[in-house]
Amino acid sequence: MLKKALALAAAGVFLSGAALAGPKKSAKVTDVKVCPMMGVKVTNPSGPTSTVGNYRVHFCCAGCKPEFDKLSAAEKKAKVAEALKKQNAGKKG
Repeated sequence: MLKKALALAAAGVFLSGAALAGPKKSAKVTDVKVCPMMGVKVTNPSGPTSTVGNYRVHFCCAGCKPEFDKLSAAEKKAKVAEALKKQNAGKKG
């Protein structure tokens, strides 16, 4: 009986410690402001967006998002990588 009580007390301490630790910090979200479908700079900040991993992807028009949503996860990642490449190339020089 004493062993059971000690085990329950230890479990309670463990669980309360985990609860006090709080949620993990989420990873930083990076905005992709080159449309992954058309490859152009997005000029409308309130246009449609989608989230792929830690990226918030902006689209140049309402027609691009539905087409992007039809892609496989691997295709989306490739499109986002290409858009980021163009976006970062524009920052150099």
